[in-house]
Amino acid sequence: MLVVCALTTLHGIRKAAKGTELYGVSRNTWRMGLLPPAFLIAASFALIFQLVACGSIEGDRDVIRRGHLSFEKLVRVHPELISVANIFDETSLGPQVPDERLQQLALFAKVFGLAQREYVEILLPERLITGALNGIKTAQITELQPDVNYLRNMMTVVLQHMISDLDAHSDYLTPADYEQIQVRTRGEFGGIGLEMTMEHGLVKCITSIEDTPAQRAGIRPGDLISHINGEPVLGMTLIQAVKKMRGSAGSAIVVTVRRGMSSEAFDVRLVREIIRIKPVSARAEGDIGYIRIVTFNERTYRSMNRAIAGLSRELGGRMNGLVIDLRDNPGGLLDQALKVSDAFLVEGEIVSTVGRHRDRVRRFRADPEDLASGIPIAVLINGGSASASEIVSGALKDHGRVVVFGQRSFGKGSVQTVIPLGQGQGALRLTTARYYTPSGQSIQVHGIEPDIISVEADPAQREKNLRNPLSAEGQVRKGNGALMEEVCPDVSGGEDPILLCALHMLRSGLLSVEIQTLN
Repeated sequence: MLVVCALTTLHGIRKAAKGTELYGVSRNTWRMGLLPPAFLIAASFALIFQLVACGSIEGDRDVIRRGHLSFEKLVRVHPELISVANIFDETSLGPQVPDERLQQLALFAKVFGLAQREYVEILLPERLITGALNGIKTAQITELQPDVNYLRNMMTVVLQHMISDLDAHSDYLTPADYEQIQVRTRGEFGGIGLEMTMEHGLVKCITSIEDTPAQRAGIRPGDLISHINGEPVLGMTLIQAVKKMRGSAGSAIVVTVRRGMSSEAFDVRLVREIIRIKPVSARAEGDIGYIRIVTFNERTYRSMNRAIAGLSRELGGRMNGLVIDLRDNPGGLLDQALKVSDAFLVEGEIVSTVGRHRDRVRRFRADPEDLASGIPIAVLINGGSASASEIVSGALKDHGRVVVFGQRSFGKGSVQTVIPLGQGQGALRLTTARYYTPSGQSIQVHGIEPDIISVEADPAQREKNLRNPLSAEGQVRKGNGALMEEVCPDVSGGEDPILLCALHMLRSGLLSVEIQTLN
C-alpha cells in the first residue's frame, strides 16, 4: 500500500556513498508526478519510500564494506540455510547466466549479515532464518517464468519475505524499486503526470497533475488504463506499469483509456515531459498566509522559504499569521524535516534518534533564527500525516511555537536506512532507529495528538493498522486538547472546517493564548 545520508551537522546531511535515511510512509499507490497520497502509505511503496530520508544514523560509514560471511561460511554456522541453495535446483531452471547462482547466494549472505548488524533491535539469527524458510515456501509455489531472470526472481521472493517479516517498513528492494526511491527523492522525472493505483488488474487514475501531459489530454480521476503502447496492463505490477509510462522527455506514449466500465475504450497519445514534483503550494487567506507541504523532497525547504517570502510581499509585510498544512503528507527526507522545523524555532532540540545501542543518542538542534518572525502559526495534521510530517509537527508543538489542529497523526516513529547492495542488486531498506520529539516522547504507533481536535470522520489507516508494525513504547498519552467543535462551533458547515477554525483563531488573536495554555 511508505532512506540515507550521513548526519554530520544540524542540516549537514550529505549523501553517503552507500546509504540514505528516510522518514516516510508507503502505499500501493504511485504518482507519475507527485508522492503517493498518505495512507495508506508507504510504500505502495512497495517502495518509497515512502517514506522515502537521507543520512546514516551513526554518521558517515560504509556498511557494505564491513566484513560479512560468505554464503558458504553462513551455512556452516546455520546449516538450516542450505535450503536457500537447494531452491536453485538446476534441473528445473531455464537458460543459465554464468555464475548467477553464486551471485544470488552471495547477495543472500550480504543481506543476512547487514540485517543482523544494522537492525534497530538486537536480531537473533533464528528470526531471519525463519523468514527465509517461509520465503522459500512462497517462492516454491510462485509461478515464476523459467527465463534468464529465474534465479534473481526466486531470490527476490526469499529476501523480501525474510526482511519484510521484521517490521512494516523494512524490505528488500529490487533494482527497479530502488530506482523509484531515487526518483522520488530527486523530485523530477520524465513522464506524463499521472497519479495512479491498481484496481482489478488495471491502472486507475487518481488524479492528473496540473499542467502535465495527462491533464492537458483530459485524463480524469477514475479513468482506467488497460494498455500501454498496445501492451495489456493486466498481469503487470504497479511498478512495471509506472516504469513503462516513464521515459525521456519528448518521447511519445499511447495509453488505452476506459471511462466507465460500460464505455468503449479509446487511445490517448501523449508526449512525455519532465514532471517536477511541487512540494509546496501557497496562497493568501486575507491577512493570513497558507502553505501546504505535500512531501519532503530535496526542494521542500527552498520552496517553502520562497513561498513565505512571496506571501510577505503580497501582503505588504503584514502577514498576521501562518497556516502550515501537513495533512496527508507521508513524509520524506530527514534533512528537509529538520530545516522546515528549524525555520520557525530559535533554540532547542528538534528531534533525537536512538538505534539499537540505546546509549547512543543523536540530537539535532535549532539555529537562532525564526523565518516567520514570531507570528502565530497553526499546523494542520490528520491520520495521513506521517514520519517527517510528525517530526515537524511534534517539534513545533513541543516548543509551544504552534497550535496543532486536526486529528491524531499516522504514528510512524521509526527511521529507515536504504543501503545500496551493489550494481544490479537493488538495496536493503532497514529500520535502524526510532526518533523522539523534543520532550523525549516516541510517537511510534501513538502519533501526534492535536491541540485542537476535530472529531470528523478520518478514514486513514495508521501505523497500528499495518502488518507487523514496530512495537510502541510506553502507553498512549491522554490528549488534553480542546474539541474543535467547541472552540469553533460556527465552522462545521464549511468545506474545510479544520482550516476555517485555524484561520478564525489566528484572526481573532486567540492562537497566542492557546500556545501558552494548551502546551
